[in-house]
Amino acid sequence: MRDKNIKIALIGNPNTGKTTIFNHLTGFRQKIANYPGVTVEKKSGLKKLDDITLEIIDLPGIYSLSAHSEDEKVAKNFILDEKPDVIINIVDASNLEKSLFLTTQLLELGRPVLLGLNMIDIAKKRDLKIDTKFLENILEIEIATLIANKKKGIDTLIDKAISISLSKKSFGAKIKFDSNLEKEIKNVEKLFIDKIDLSAKRLFAIKLLEQDKHVQKKIDSCSIIKKVSQIKDILEKRYKEDLEIVFSIQRHDFIRSILTKIYQRKEKFKKNRSDKIDEILTHKIFGFPIFLLFMYLTFQFTFTLGAYPTAWIENIFTFITSTISNLWPQTILPLFRSLVIDGVVAGIGSVVVFMPNIVMLFFCISILEDSGYMARAAFILDRLMHKIGLHGKSFIPMLIGFGCSVPAIMATRFMESKKDRIITILAIPLVACSAKLTIFALLIPAFFPKAYQPIVLFSLYLVGLALAIVVIKIFKITLFKGKAFSFVMELPSYKVPSIFTTLIHMWDKTKEYLKKAGTVILGFSIIFWALSTFPIKSKDISESYMGKIGKAMTPIFKPLGFDWKVNTALIGSFAAKEVFISQIGVIYAVKDSDDTISLQNSLKNDYSALQAYCIMLFVLISAPCIATIAITRKETGSHKWAFFQLGYLTLLAYIVSLFAYQIGSIFI
Repeated sequence: MRDKNIKIALIGNPNTGKTTIFNHLTGFRQKIANYPGVTVEKKSGLKKLDDITLEIIDLPGIYSLSAHSEDEKVAKNFILDEKPDVIINIVDASNLEKSLFLTTQLLELGRPVLLGLNMIDIAKKRDLKIDTKFLENILEIEIATLIANKKKGIDTLIDKAISISLSKKSFGAKIKFDSNLEKEIKNVEKLFIDKIDLSAKRLFAIKLLEQDKHVQKKIDSCSIIKKVSQIKDILEKRYKEDLEIVFSIQRHDFIRSILTKIYQRKEKFKKNRSDKIDEILTHKIFGFPIFLLFMYLTFQFTFTLGAYPTAWIENIFTFITSTISNLWPQTILPLFRSLVIDGVVAGIGSVVVFMPNIVMLFFCISILEDSGYMARAAFILDRLMHKIGLHGKSFIPMLIGFGCSVPAIMATRFMESKKDRIITILAIPLVACSAKLTIFALLIPAFFPKAYQPIVLFSLYLVGLALAIVVIKIFKITLFKGKAFSFVMELPSYKVPSIFTTLIHMWDKTKEYLKKAGTVILGFSIIFWALSTFPIKSKDISESYMGKIGKAMTPIFKPLGFDWKVNTALIGSFAAKEVFISQIGVIYAVKDSDDTISLQNSLKNDYSALQAYCIMLFVLISAPCIATIAITRKETGSHKWAFFQLGYLTLLAYIVSLFAYQIGSIFI
C-alpha cells in the first residue's frame, strides 16, 4: 500500500496560537523559506503517521482574504493556487466575533475546512460558554477544541483533519447575503463558469465584485472584468457605500447573529485578567518606565546568565588552539598552520564565543512576544511615535530589530502607508541588533566595571532608539511630508509562553547565527588573515596590506579616537558586524594568544574607556551588514533608498562618534 500524502494549511488571525500548533506538530523538522516574489516567510514541515505523510504549511497570520497586505496576498494566493487537502482555521475561542470573519470567507472556497477552537481555557476563565455542537451545525463543519500551549487537543485536531481529507467532507455552509447581493453574485458566477474550479466560484464572484487584482488576473478576461465593474457600480449606487465594506458589514451581521446563540457571557462587565494587568502595564504614567525596566532586565539577563556558557565555549576554543599548536610544529607548513590557528580558529572562535549572549537575547524577545507584552510595548509607544509622525505599529519592526535588522525590515510589510514603511526601514538599523551585541559583549567587560556593564549596554540601546526617533522626525518633515495613518492595534490576551515554542525560536536564530559564522564570517576571517599576513617579509602586522589600508584611513578616523587597528576591523564589519571581532582577533593573535580574556586585556592596554565607547557608538549607528542594505533595496524596490540608507548611517555614525570623543576628551 502506497503512502498517502496530505497537504494541510494552517490559517488564522495573528495571536490565535496557530504557530504554536505548527511547532508542536513539526518540532525541529521545519523548512523556512520565502514565498516566490515576496519576502513573506514560508514555514512548512512534515509529520509522519503510519502510512500517512502530512505536509503542514503555516500561513501568515491574517484577518481576512482581502489582498491589502503582503501577508493577505500570500495566504489567499496559496489557498487558491495550491489547493490544500484540508484547511485548518485556528480561531480564538475568547474572541470569536473577530476570528470568524476569516472563517466565513474560507467557507466560500469550496475546500474542506476544519475549525480549531483554541484558547478554550481562556474563554472559560472569562465566563464564556460556547455551544460547539450548535456552531458545528450552523457552519456545517467539524470543530476541534484546543489548548495549544498545553498540547491539549492537537492530536484530535490532526485525526479529524486526516478523516476530513479522506472523506472530502466538511465543505461548510455559505453566508447568505441580502437578496440584491445574492442575485448579482449568481449573475457574476455565470460570466466565468468555464474559467475556474467550480468549487470556488462563489468566492471568485465576490472577489471580482470587490475588484481583487489576483482573481481578475486568474479570470483573464477584459470583457468579464468590465461587466463585473458595471454591476459593482450599480450596487454601490444602491448601497451608497464601497462594495467591499457592504460585504464586510453583512458578514459581521451574520457572525453576531450566531454568537448570540452559542457565545454568552455570564457576567457582562467583569474585567478579565488581561484587563487588570493592562491597567498597570499600559498605564499612561507608569507604562513607559515599566517598558524601560523590562528592556533593562533583558540586557541584565543577557549578560549575567550568558557569562557562564561564554566562558565554557572560550575554554573549548582555547583548548583547540593549544592542541593544534602543540601537535603541529611551527617548522611544518608554517603559513598553513598560521591560517588554521590565526585565521580559521581565532576568527570563528572570537564570534562563536558570544553565541550565548545572542541566544539569551532571543530567548527574552521570544518570551516578551509570546506572552503578549510586545503588542503592549507598541501601544505604549504609540503616543511617542505619533509625535514624530508615525504610530506604534512602526515600533514593532524596531523591536524585532533587537534580534536582526533583516527580518525587522521584512516585518514592515504589514504597514499600510508606503511612506511610513520606507521611513521605518531607513530607521531600523539604528536599533542595536544581535550582531552589534557581540561587539558590545567584547568591549564592555574589558573597559567597564561589572556593576556598570548593564547600564553601559542599556545606554547604547537608548542612544540608538533616540537617534531613530530624531531621524524619523527629520525624514517625516523633509522627505516624506504628510499625516500619519490612524490604526487599531489588537492587544492579545496575556498567556504563559510555551517553552517549546521559545526553544524553536531560539534554535532558528542560533542556526542563522552559526550559519553566518561558518560562511560569511569564516570567509572574511580568511581574507583578513591573508591581508594581515602578506607580504610575508613583513614581520609587523602594521606593515601588512591590511595595516597599510588602516593607516591610510587614520587621518579620517583619528578625530574619533580610532587607530589603524580599529579602522581595519571597521572595514570588515561592513560585511557583517561580527567580522569586527574576528578581525581584531586576527590582529592581536599575531602578538598574543587568541582567547577572549587576552584579547580584552590587549584592547584595554591600547585604548581608553572613552575610545571603546566611541567605537561602540560607531558600530551602533553604522549599517549592520551588507544583507541589511540588500534587503532594503528589495523591500523598497529601489537602489536609491539602499544607498541613501548606507550613506546617511555612515555619516551619522561619524558625526556622533566625533562629538562624543571630542567632548568626552575635555572632561576625561
